[in-house]
Amino acid sequence: MMLRRCMVCLLALLIMSVFCSSAVALESTTLCNGSRGEEVRALQQALIDLGFLRDKADGVFGNKTESAVRAFQASRNLTVDGLAGKKTRALLQEAVSSGGSSGPAVTTPKPETTPKPEVTPKPEVTPKPENTSSPSGESLFGGNYATIRLNDRGDRVKAMQQALISLKYLSGKADGIFGNQTLQAVLLFQKKSSLTADGLAGRKTLSALEAAYRSGSSAGSSASPTASPAVTPAVTAAPSGPVGTETVYTASSYTAPAPDGGTVHLLHWYNDIKSNLGNGTNLFIVDPYTGISWTLRVHSRGRHCDAEPLTKQDTENMLKAFGGKNTWDQKAVYVKLPYGVWTIGSTHDMPHMTGTISDNGFNGHLCVHFLREMSEARANDPNYGVANQNTIRAFWKALTGEELAY
Repeated sequence: MMLRRCMVCLLALLIMSVFCSSAVALESTTLCNGSRGEEVRALQQALIDLGFLRDKADGVFGNKTESAVRAFQASRNLTVDGLAGKKTRALLQEAVSSGGSSGPAVTTPKPETTPKPEVTPKPEVTPKPENTSSPSGESLFGGNYATIRLNDRGDRVKAMQQALISLKYLSGKADGIFGNQTLQAVLLFQKKSSLTADGLAGRKTLSALEAAYRSGSSAGSSASPTASPAVTPAVTAAPSGPVGTETVYTASSYTAPAPDGGTVHLLHWYNDIKSNLGNGTNLFIVDPYTGISWTLRVHSRGRHCDAEPLTKQDTENMLKAFGGKNTWDQKAVYVKLPYGVWTIGSTHDMPHMTGTISDNGFNGHLCVHFLREMSEARANDPNYGVANQNTIRAFWKALTGEELAY
């Protein structure tokens, strides 16, 4: 069987070599089990970036790489033969370039509790509030419930603002610009409506807002909403001992309050973050112990987020926050997501495996963990994954007094 496969590969290589050169990564040359070289390394890195391969890009096409190729082919309805030919590699490159979704469930397990499909509530047949007209006739958003987020602009933002103003979650005029005041109004509406308070106006939020707007429900106050106060820890000296897996986290350990005076949410990796976080986007990190900040660029997304410092200065800042050394010892951090919402994460500063930024002074990438169910973490990441979940939970309890039961 292996001999036949290699003969097929050899024949394909002879034919394709007439038409293409091997100088460019992910060209049309067919790669198969047993191939070696830079083209294989580029192929592996693309599979790693998309979450289909959990291994290092070593330039050797082995069984793991073949399985990853087969999984990718299956996900794109291609012929599943494990041969990385012209069509497979072109689609793979296209997926990487567009920041495509992560790999199959074997590399990115689903949370134990799968939310029920979203159902758009039917608007009640009631008169609209006076002095406020729906810009889209029967539907406030014209039937378009695509997610609206911070810094978006346009008619749908304006319609959302008009509804928030009518319901007394927002004051001022609807200017069609999703700024900080609108964000706080969305957060308040989500909280009052028992929705995930993440500031993202997705289908559930927009549908609930439309229904509330038609029924004339109100926040109960005409005042402009303000952000929920962030829990500000006691200001003491930074801990003198190493920060990591052995650190005992208490409220007096933290020296920096929530950044920007904003609200910090405890968001879930699978339910709230991963699908809204693309490869190549940035995370802004603030160390609660020292106040030092740095920026990370998202490298790939699996059961956690792989990232790398954006610049050499970011690497230096991060190293300083970790006491001037590279360590696997994780610490809890504030994380500002690309759409402007703050949450809690856990990270380290040890470079490992591969990276994509060549001039940042960091040889590889690092891991950023976010909240997951502890049972799922124990099943899939019983050591380091569980350690990071403990760090996140200890940090959240120290800040809020809330002990998570899942």
